Amino acid sequence: MSDYNFLMESRLSPQQFQVLTHLARLAHSQGMNLYLVGGAVRDLTYGQQVIRDLDFAVEGNPQKILRHLDARRRSGGELAALGTAHLRLNTRLNSAEISFSNGVRAEIAMTRNEVYTKPGRRPEISPAAVFEDLKRRDFSANAMAVSLHPNSRGLLLDPTNGAADIEKHELRALHSRSLLGDPSRIYRLLRLGLRLGFKPEERTQTWLETAFENHAAERLDPEQQGRELRAILQEENPGRVLKLLATRGLLAGLDRKLAVAKLPYEQFAKIRSIAHAVAGADAFLLNFHCLVAKLSGSEKNRLARKIVGDRKSIKMALGLEAAARKLARVLASPKAALPSQVYTLLSGQPLPLLLFLLVNYREPKIQTRVKNYLLKYPPMQARLPRAELQTLGLEPGLKFERILARLFLDQLDGKIKTHQQLVKEFRQLAGLKEPPAKPHAGKTARGGKKR
Repeated sequence: MSDYNFLMESRLSPQQFQVLTHLARLAHSQGMNLYLVGGAVRDLTYGQQVIRDLDFAVEGNPQKILRHLDARRRSGGELAALGTAHLRLNTRLNSAEISFSNGVRAEIAMTRNEVYTKPGRRPEISPAAVFEDLKRRDFSANAMAVSLHPNSRGLLLDPTNGAADIEKHELRALHSRSLLGDPSRIYRLLRLGLRLGFKPEERTQTWLETAFENHAAERLDPEQQGRELRAILQEENPGRVLKLLATRGLLAGLDRKLAVAKLPYEQFAKIRSIAHAVAGADAFLLNFHCLVAKLSGSEKNRLARKIVGDRKSIKMALGLEAAARKLARVLASPKAALPSQVYTLLSGQPLPLLLFLLVNYREPKIQTRVKNYLLKYPPMQARLPRAELQTLGLEPGLKFERILARLFLDQLDGKIKTHQQLVKEFRQLAGLKEPPAKPHAGKTARGGKKR
């Protein structure tokens, strides 16, 4: 059996493991049982090297965790360094989607039971224990959990034998009405199958064909449509998923306008290639822009509200073209002739905007300057001898950081080429005296020659 403590420590990114550890401690302090669930557990079990978003389930009210999470951020506690860049609450499901300031996305939800009274209608929700929560999920591969409680941390809960289906590379729905009751699972089945290389289990394939015969894929409500479109655009290769759905005539079930639009499938591959080269890059907003590029302004606005969600991200997504035009003009001008000018100009610009420039502006100047900023300059900045400079006599603080920033810009422009020049310039800017010269090896302390 897999050691899930080891898998979490080794396969999650440092930022993801930081979020997981803090949330587990916070839940325990509130006397609540927290579990890592869903896709993250599936991917850990399957051996994926990159784990996507983290999903957590808690037995009890997750609002207790959210309130304390926010309180610690305001008070400067252990979670202050994380913060929450964005919080989307779903009061019906008692869940929250959180984007942490370190780049990690996560969802925390109450463990629950769902009862579908009519196909396509929203289910009736009620609190439940974790095993009931797992059994109501879509596929066995997603119906696993790992305990994060200190007394059972790393324990795998797998009531539907999902690990065996993962080993067989199969997606198995948990009951015959699964796809009819929640038609969004049809899209999820196809999307996950394409990403993982899994096939529907034999009975699940029969249930899928029955769902197609009953036109179940046309019965998603707008919230479900937006959620599935968002998930597609967060895929590593959304163009491939959209092309499969278009081939099967399923795009209309997600949005009728998209079903008749000419989608630039090749552009998604270009976005993917560029995003791969930049550490921490999230291509979601670029994928959204690519999806709606051929549509009218009103349709772009409608789909942004439907898919993107929060106001800040909507504003950025809809403003990418105008912001890129403005930035490109300055970036290609003499105002960005020096590397230090490029760095100053691009510092603070959102990463999606810089990626947008790389995807859509082929001018050599723009390509070179943006790539230098994203790929060449960060390692140079990381190599600044911060610890050594602190020992020269200037206390860490605002003045120290300003001097370090000045030294880095001078390095970019070639004004500082050696370590000795760097130290000398630091002393001058900090107002530190040069150390006294060491006595010549061939003389005594009083200046006489040795005998």
